[in-house]
Amino acid sequence: MKEIFKVLEVVTAFFQLTVLWLLFCLPVVTIFPATVAMYCVIRQWVLHKDFSVFRLFYQFFKENFKQSFILGIIWIVFGGVFVVDFMLMEQLGSFQYILLPVLFLLGFVILLITIFIFPTIANYNVNWLTAIKNSFFFSIRYILVTLSVIVLLVLTMLILFTWPITFIFIFAVYAYCNYHLCNLVFTKVQRLQAK
Repeated sequence: MKEIFKVLEVVTAFFQLTVLWLLFCLPVVTIFPATVAMYCVIRQWVLHKDFSVFRLFYQFFKENFKQSFILGIIWIVFGGVFVVDFMLMEQLGSFQYILLPVLFLLGFVILLITIFIFPTIANYNVNWLTAIKNSFFFSIRYILVTLSVIVLLVLTMLILFTWPITFIFIFAVYAYCNYHLCNLVFTKVQRLQAK
């Protein structure tokens, strides 16, 4: 009976975390702070087995708001430039064949950084620029973890589009799996630094 209650506690925590994340994302400008808060809560789950949600989420949202808000603005600017460049591509004529691979490479680099950025901010007390640099380093140096997270992201999207009702918990489950994979890298890096 004790195991059943433990499973229910975990399922409820995933549900609560996803609902909180969705509510805090409603003002679109707070998507990054809400996502960082979600990853910080998940870090507590993974490292400390503390399945608290509401108090921790609000605490981490406030603590990381400024840094993650700035990062969100930077990502929105990058995304906007990226979209505008693609929209203007047709008007470039033959020059588009030179610029297209550069844009795809830039988009891939942004994806690589994004995979590690939230777990990195949750795990390390660094500024946003260092978080971007570390995320890029982790994503290149530990490419198998990066590819695993990309596969996880694709599977999550497939599940979400196949069964839309999963939105009530799928975001927190994805973040948990993403953090767990990234934490393997963090642990390895800490061991290397300790030598």
